[in-house]
Amino acid sequence: MEYRIKALNRGNENPTALRDAGKLPGVVYNRQENYKVVVDLKEFNKVFMAAGIHHVITLEMEDGKTVDTLVRQINLDKRRRRPDHVDFYALSNEPVLMWIPIKIVGTAQGVREGGVLQRVNNDIQVKVSPKAIPPFIEVNVSTLRIGDSIHADELALPEGVKLAMNARDTIVAIVPPEDAEKLAAQAAAAPTEVEVIKKGKTEEEK
Repeated sequence: MEYRIKALNRGNENPTALRDAGKLPGVVYNRQENYKVVVDLKEFNKVFMAAGIHHVITLEMEDGKTVDTLVRQINLDKRRRRPDHVDFYALSNEPVLMWIPIKIVGTAQGVREGGVLQRVNNDIQVKVSPKAIPPFIEVNVSTLRIGDSIHADELALPEGVKLAMNARDTIVAIVPPEDAEKLAAQAAAAPTEVEVIKKGKTEEEK
């Protein structure tokens, strides 16, 4: 599925006036370029709710040019509870760091035996070419028994996708019911989508 937003080049317009008019100021950047843009706030919210940080968002510029991007940072207006600035990372042919959601496949044997399946990480960080970004990474849990787990380096990654996080980070585990609460607390400490976008630019992109 494609995600597209109309964008205009932004000059020296007052950002506050743009926000009051229902617009969202932003920048488009990579190692070679950096320029200001503005998008419609409602349109951005709608598209970002569907695409998040996991999918490419194509900016349709007024001159007919299109720019494939990933949302890298969103500044929030806490008083109005809405975005007030967005950073779009312009994709090229170079591999990019990004978070890919996991998809659980199968029913674990340990669950049939009374255990609880816990997702410790909902996403994994990878380095991948923009043209080869997978929509998700499958995690087959069918053979897991109580006490078993799957770590990041045990995942079957598609060709061209390289792991870019701690190899021994736990992705899923099958735990006894009495341990489920403890592991849930660990999962809560994992990076959320909001935390990821607040990290801003990676060292690779600066």
